[in-house]
This record gives sequence, structure tokens and C-alpha cells, in this order.
Amino acid sequence: MTDASDITLRPITSEDSEDLLAWRNDPLTRANSRNGDAVTQQEHAAWLSRVLDDPNRQVWIGLEDEETVGTTSAVRHEDGAVEISVTVAPEARGRRRGAALVAAAVEEAQSLWPDAPIRAAIKQDNQASRKAFEACGFEQVAERDGLLDYELPR
Repeated sequence: MTDASDITLRPITSEDSEDLLAWRNDPLTRANSRNGDAVTQQEHAAWLSRVLDDPNRQVWIGLEDEETVGTTSAVRHEDGAVEISVTVAPEARGRRRGAALVAAAVEEAQSLWPDAPIRAAIKQDNQASRKAFEACGFEQVAERDGLLDYELPR
């Protein structure tokens, strides 16, 4: 599994709103998201408010040497499984930060929900995310509607 030691995660705050919205609306991020529509400031503010109050959703900012390199999240679903997702900041792309963000998110999710299965859903043509999750030991377990379901073996 990829080492997360060079990435530090800190919980998001309302002060991260501008960066989070910019990353969400980045064209490459939108192309690789389940919902590729641009998000308005109002939609983003409502989302951020919900996320900050949801105990089953944790979102972190990834830092490397105090430089922001992206964001990652863990959502605990009703079935008890935790879904990990990652967005590498546009200025940090191409530096192999995706796998380090995934590894750091897995560590955090396992500390919050130690017995939960950890999963990811990745668009089939998103090679960068597929490589990042596979580098962390995730295995593809299913395919549906253009998405590949990955799971971290126990």
C-alpha cells in the first residue's frame, strides 16, 4: 500500500469554501465526477453546511509540507460501508499525490470506523484515480453504469 506519511490531513472548515468550490468546478474534476455539472456558490454553501454537520461524512484538506494538495472524503453509508473519494488540487496534479491522499483517507476512515468495509466508485475512464486506488491495495469488484466499484480487501 502507498505510504501516507508525507500527507497530513486536517478537517475542512468554512474557510476552505473558496478552494473547495474552485476544485469542484475545475474542468478535469467535473469530467471525473459522477455529476459533472458546475456547482453554484449557493449550492456549494448549502453542501458545505450539510457536510460540516454530518457525523457520517468527513472531509479533509490534504497538506504536503504545508502546501494544499487536494481534498479527500469518507462517507459512511447506511449499510456500514465507507466510501472514499479524492480530488487532487489542479496545481498538484502530476506529482503522484492521489495515491498518498487515498492512503491518508484510508488511515483516517479506519480510525473512525475500524470494522467498516472501505470502498470507492470511480469512472471507468478515470485512469489516474484507478491507479491511485490500486496503488493503495483497492481491487475492482464490480462495474455499473460507467462506474467501477473498488474495495479494500480486509
